[in-house]
Amino acid sequence: MTSDQEKLVRDNMGYVVTLAHQYRSDILSTDDLVSEGSIGLMKAAEKYDSERGKIFVTFAAPYIRRAIEAAINRTATSTEVRSTDESLPIGSRNNYTLLNVLEDPNAKKADAIVEEDTLNDDLLACLDILNEREQEVVSRYYGLKGWRQTMSEIAEDMELKRERVRQERDKAVRKLRKAAKNKM
Repeated sequence: MTSDQEKLVRDNMGYVVTLAHQYRSDILSTDDLVSEGSIGLMKAAEKYDSERGKIFVTFAAPYIRRAIEAAINRTATSTEVRSTDESLPIGSRNNYTLLNVLEDPNAKKADAIVEEDTLNDDLLACLDILNEREQEVVSRYYGLKGWRQTMSEIAEDMELKRERVRQERDKAVRKLRKAAKNKM
């Protein structure tokens, strides 16, 4: 799938959810209906030609509906289960799976979150060697107590000049490095 096709899929997932809600049933959960509709959306994205002047959602709707209806019919007659890491369309040799649609590429990975939290806890424990202003600048700049801020934002909040914030940050980092070397 090209990046344009992936963008079409991402941008129109809300429409798939809307259609899936129209097909609520005891046979498949809404999540399953959305998954099946996503497969139809991906097929539509692969076949869509913007040169023909048709709006993508209008073009994709029959593909989405057919995919959802086919899943309901299949499930009503069998107990077929699909893996989220199976190539789509089914049986193809590409590397595009349902996980590509479901996974948020902007979300932090779980291990990165744990590592960052641990590092933040370690840094917060070391901050007591810094004076109050240095602690505040480092905490804000590195996002130790919430969102990261730019030097300009910190300067405005603390009523300092941006250059002074940079100097405080650099001085604090030097102190922390020195303390870390002394502990080794």
